[in-house]
Amino acid sequence: MTLRSKTILGIAVIEITVLVILVLSAMSFLSDSNEKQLLQRANSSAVMFTHAAKDAVLSTDIATLEDLVQEFMTLEDVAYVRVLRNGQEMACAGDKQLLQRSMLSDSSLNDVDDGIFDLRTPIESNGTVFGYVDIGFETNAIKTMLDEAQKAIISIATIEVVLVAIFSFILGTYLTRNLSRLTAAANTVGQHGPGFQLNEHSKDELGEVTKAFDEMSAKLERDYQVLTEAREGAEQANDSKSRFLASMSHEIRTPMNGVLGILNILEETKLTDEQKKLVNTATESGHFLLSVINDILDFTRMESNTLILEDKPFDFRHCVESVVDSFSPTASNQNLILHCYIEGTVPSKVSGDKNRVKQILLNLIGNAIKFTHEGSVTIKVRSEAVTQNKAKIVCQIQDTGIGISKSAIEYLFDEFTMVDQTYSRSKEGSGLGLAICRRLCNLMDGEVSVESEPGIGSTFTFDITLAIADDLITSPTTTPKRQELLRPDARILVAEDNKANQLVIREMFKRVGLSIDIAENGKHAVSMVQEYQYDLIFMDISMPEMDGMEACQAIRHLEDDHTANLPIIALTAHSLAGDKEKFLASGMDDYLSKPLRLSQLIEKINLFLNNDSVEDEAQRIEPSRLNEQHNTYKKTQQNLSNQRKETAGLELVDEQILQQMIEDTSAEVIPLLIDHYVEESEQRLAKIYKAMDDKDKETLEFEAHTLGSSSLALGNRTLSNLARKIEHMCLDGQKEQAFSFKQELEHLAQQSLQALEERKQQGFSEPTQL
Repeated sequence: MTLRSKTILGIAVIEITVLVILVLSAMSFLSDSNEKQLLQRANSSAVMFTHAAKDAVLSTDIATLEDLVQEFMTLEDVAYVRVLRNGQEMACAGDKQLLQRSMLSDSSLNDVDDGIFDLRTPIESNGTVFGYVDIGFETNAIKTMLDEAQKAIISIATIEVVLVAIFSFILGTYLTRNLSRLTAAANTVGQHGPGFQLNEHSKDELGEVTKAFDEMSAKLERDYQVLTEAREGAEQANDSKSRFLASMSHEIRTPMNGVLGILNILEETKLTDEQKKLVNTATESGHFLLSVINDILDFTRMESNTLILEDKPFDFRHCVESVVDSFSPTASNQNLILHCYIEGTVPSKVSGDKNRVKQILLNLIGNAIKFTHEGSVTIKVRSEAVTQNKAKIVCQIQDTGIGISKSAIEYLFDEFTMVDQTYSRSKEGSGLGLAICRRLCNLMDGEVSVESEPGIGSTFTFDITLAIADDLITSPTTTPKRQELLRPDARILVAEDNKANQLVIREMFKRVGLSIDIAENGKHAVSMVQEYQYDLIFMDISMPEMDGMEACQAIRHLEDDHTANLPIIALTAHSLAGDKEKFLASGMDDYLSKPLRLSQLIEKINLFLNNDSVEDEAQRIEPSRLNEQHNTYKKTQQNLSNQRKETAGLELVDEQILQQMIEDTSAEVIPLLIDHYVEESEQRLAKIYKAMDDKDKETLEFEAHTLGSSSLALGNRTLSNLARKIEHMCLDGQKEQAFSFKQELEHLAQQSLQALEERKQQGFSEPTQL
C-alpha cells in the first residue's frame, strides 16, 4: 500500500469515526430533547384538564365535561381525550378507533409503537381517586422532524467526508510526489554513482530533506572521486608489483636454469666427495630458489586473476599415489611412516587440472613431512556428494608433528606467512604455499582447513569439486627402444639459423653420443663444406643470407666428387604441394618435417650412410614415402580458419612433442631449452610486431617462418600454426591480411609462452625404457 493510500485511508477512518460519533450524539440529543418536551407538555396538559374537569366529574356534570373535552381537542397534536369514572366513560372526543382500543399508558417516546403517546392521569380529591383522564398525543410530527434532521446531518457528514478525502488525496499526492522524486534520485545515485541533484527545494520540511539529499550526493561524489583515484593508484601499484615480481622472477629463473644445467653436467663428471657435496648443496639451493620463484609467479597470476585451470581427463587415484610415492624416500630418510588410504567410492576418471591438484598435495604433504620429526604422516581420500556429472573429493593429511597454536592458525593461510619466526629461519619456504593451496581450492569450488594441537600434530583437510570424465586420455608409460646409430663416427653438419632449434638438435645427437657442427645460414654451410669433409648434411630451408635450396645448389656446383654425392636432407617446418619437387630439383636427397624426432634423424643417417642402402636408389627416395612424410599446410590453414574464434579452448602445449623431446634428449635439459626458446621467441615476436607496424612483408615472412619452426619444436603447436599462416599470406601476396593478425598473434603468443612456462614448472621425468 502506497503512502498516499495510507494517508487517505488514515484520515478517512478518523473522520468517519468522528462523524459517526457526532451524528449519533446529535440524533440522541434531538430524540431526548423532543421526548422531554413531549412528556412535559403531556403532563402539564393532563394536570390542567384534570383540575378543570374535577368538579364536573364529582357532580356528574356531563354537559360541562363534553364542553371541556371538545375544547381540549382543539389543542395541537391531541389525538383523543376520554374521562372515566368507576370504569365507565363519562365523556370522550377524538379518533373512535383509538378510543375503542385498550388503554396502555406510555412512559417514554420509545414505548410508542402506533404513533400515539398514551397518558392516563388520575382525578383525585383529598387523596381519593374518583376517575381517570386518558389523553393521546400524536408523535408523527416529532418522528418526521427527527428523520429529516438525521438525513440532514448524514448529508452534511457525507459532504464533509468527501471534502476531507479530496484534501487528504491532495496532501498525500504532494507528500508522495516529493518522496517519489527522492526515491528516483536515490536509485539514480545507486545505479550511476553519486552526484545527482534534485535542485528543487520547497520551504517546508520536505524541502529541507531534498536540500540535505543534494548536499549528501555532492559530498559522496567528491568522496567517490577521491576513493576512485586512490583505488586506481592502488591497482596501478599492485599491477606494477605483479609485473615487477613476474619480470624479476623470470629474469632470475632464466640464469638459474642455466646454473642448474651446469650443475647437472658437473654431476656427470668425476668429482671428489667434497666436490659432490658442494654440487649437491648448490643444486638443492637452486631448486629451492626455483620453487620460491614459481610460488611468486603463481601468486602474482592469482592476484591478477590470470590463472586459468585446465580441464582435462586424468586418473585421480594415480595422481594421489604418484605424489605420495614421490615422498617415500624423504619419509624413509626421516624414519617416518607414510600411509595412504583411498576409499573405493573415490572416482578414478575425473576431469580437471591434474597439475594443480598435484600442487596442493605436494604442498600439504611436503609441509607435513617437513614439520614431523617422528611418527607418521597419513593421507586419507574419500568422496562426498557423487552425482552423475561431478564429485566432491575430500583429502585429509594428518601428521604427528610439532602442531600449530590456535593464534597461528588464524593467519596460517595468509600470504608470506609461516607458523613462527623460529621455523621460518630453520625451515625453508616462501610463506606462499598454503595461501596458494587455499586459492587453488577456491578455484575448484572447495576450501581448505586445519585442526591442530601443539605437540600432538595437525590435520589439514581440503575438498575440491571435479567433473566425472567419460574416459581417460592416458600417455603410454613405456616407450619403445630407440633405434641404434650405425655410424657413431659420422661427421654431421646441421644448417639451422634458429638458436633454439640448434640447441634442440645438438642435445638430440648428444643423446646418442654424436657430435655435430652447426652452420648459422646457407652461406656459412657452403664455406664449412669447402673446409671440412662431412658425411651428411641436414639443411634448413628458410635461412638468412642464403636459403637451404640455394646452399644445396652451391654445394652441388663445387668441383668436388665428394660434394656431388654428399647426402643433403632438407629440414622444413612445413611442406606445401610442390615443395618436394623444389627440394629434389635443388639437389637434395630427402627431407624431414619439423618438429624433428631423434628416431627420424637416426633413420636418415642409417639410411644414407649404410652402403647397402645407398646403392638402392628407390629406397633412398620414394615419392609415395615422401607423400606419407608430410602434411600439407593447406589442411592446417583450413582448420585454423575454422578455429579463429577464441584461443582459450585450443591446446597451447602439445604434450606429445614434449614427451618425444624428452625421449630424444633428456628431462634435465628441457627447462633450459624452453628458457632459450622463450627468450628468443620474445625477441622474434618484437621483430614481427615491428614488421607489421612498418608494413615490412619480407621481414614478417622470414621471422614468422622461423617462429613457426621453433614453436613447433617446443610444443607450441597452435602458435606455430598461426605463424605459418601469416608466413604463407605473405607468400601469397595477402600482406594486408597478414598485417591484420597482430592482435591475435600477441594474444596467442602470450598465452602459449605462459602455458609452456607453467608446463616447465610442473617438471619433467624420463620415460621408462622397455
